[in-house]
Parts: sequence; C-alpha cells; structure tokens
Amino acid sequence: MPKECETRYTRGKERFTRDCDYAYARTRARLSYPTHPIRRAYDLALLIGRTSVNRRSTERPLAQLFREQVDIWKDQTSHLSSITKAVAHPSYLRIIGLAKESTGHEIERLLLHELESEPDHWFAALSAVTGEDPVKTEDDFDEAVAAWLTWGRKKGII
Repeated sequence: MPKECETRYTRGKERFTRDCDYAYARTRARLSYPTHPIRRAYDLALLIGRTSVNRRSTERPLAQLFREQVDIWKDQTSHLSSITKAVAHPSYLRIIGLAKESTGHEIERLLLHELESEPDHWFAALSAVTGEDPVKTEDDFDEAVAAWLTWGRKKGII
C-alpha cells in the first residue's frame, strides 16, 4: 500500500484513505486478472474488502452502510444498459466487500430482501458472497429472482 495513504489515514482523513485503497485494489486487480471483466470486478471487491472494510467505524451498522451503497449504486448506474459495467461499479463492489464484516448471513439477508422488494441485478453479488448460484443458464430475470429467493428460504436466511 502506498505510504501516503497510511500517513493520511492516521491523521483521520478516512475518505482519502478509501480512495487510496480503491486505487491500490484496482491496480492489483488489473495486474492480476487482465481477462474477464466480471472476474476482475469480483477480485477487486475482495481486495477492497481486505484493505478498507476493516477500517470502518463500528458505530455505523452494516445495514446502514449497505443501504447507502445501494442508493449510490442505483443512482449512478440506472442509466447503464451494460450489466457488466453496473456490477463493476465501486458501490456494488463495496457491497460485496461488506460480506467480510457480516455475521449470521446478514449481508445475504440484506441482498435477498433488496432483491425481493426491488428486483435488480444482485445475482453476481449473491454468487460472490455465498459461493453458490442456484440460477440455471436458461433462466430469465424473473426466474433468477425466484431461484435466489427460493434458495434463501431453503437456507433459512429469509
């Protein structure tokens, strides 16, 4: 990690540190995985999770952080026609990174409730967080939503 990021973090400038962490993670992901954009996005989320999520204040609950990132993601990607670009958005990746702090399937529960209340493309995040994918290749969007919700109910998450 660049030394100036550490120095500025100790002075309390968390926003700058998060930007540094993101840039550092992006550089690492670009060097390590120059192939498929979704694979790169997933790996980027893991790197961000390792570098910045552990620094968050424990005063803010996971649900609040999740809601903030969902709102940012929806606001900044609603105009995109490319799902690949939408799931590569920093807020989407931060949501995946929140899984590191999740206890008792909390992040999975939040994602599934979001999918149930306002269906959107949370499939990549759910797959990244759970390591599973109940969606068949021939499923359309509505069937994919139903498959994930059924999966969540069978696992007792929702």
